[in-house]
Amino acid sequence: MYEIRKSNSHLFVELQDDFDYPMIQTIIRHETMLKEYPHTNDIWLIGKHRADIRLGELETMVREFHCLCPTDATRTKTAVVVNEGLTGAIFELWVKGIQKRVAFDIRIFHTMEEAEEWLGIAKKQVA
Repeated sequence: MYEIRKSNSHLFVELQDDFDYPMIQTIIRHETMLKEYPHTNDIWLIGKHRADIRLGELETMVREFHCLCPTDATRTKTAVVVNEGLTGAIFELWVKGIQKRVAFDIRIFHTMEEAEEWLGIAKKQVA
């Protein structure tokens, strides 16, 4: 399962369980079809969930994502928050493949705070 939430500043994709290739395909299609997607940065929270994705599926994921990204998009950033380990390595390979094919920046982070700061949406701390 997953959830996509919209805010004034960004889209938030949260995976809520372990997932496989068909689930990632569904999420990519769902998010890229949202009317806000071409003009709104996003955060993907993978966290500690385990990915059941084979290396052969990674290139297909990259191609599908590239094909679904609007060519007139004004979005500038996608942050992927994932724990280290095998799932983190899978997403690092995915991100490296995507970076070569899309006009916006996409980066891996290990905490939400880092991702929010990079997107410029971090909540200000009051002393």
